[in-house]
Amino acid sequence: MGETLKLRSGGHPMTTTWRGPMLFAPGKWLICQWFGDSGELQQEMFPEETLERVSHDALAA
Repeated sequence: MGETLKLRSGGHPMTTTWRGPMLFAPGKWLICQWFGDSGELQQEMFPEETLERVSHDALAA
């Protein structure tokens, strides 16, 4: 947990808070949190294959 990820299609960097299987869908799922454009904390669940790691260099830019 604590990895920095983003959607393969783009978006805000997110921090993983949980990873594992779900009863309602195959594969591994991750719960991620991030701060939206207005500064509000957001949380959502994503299938693992829709996410990619964010390099620390990309965060510093």
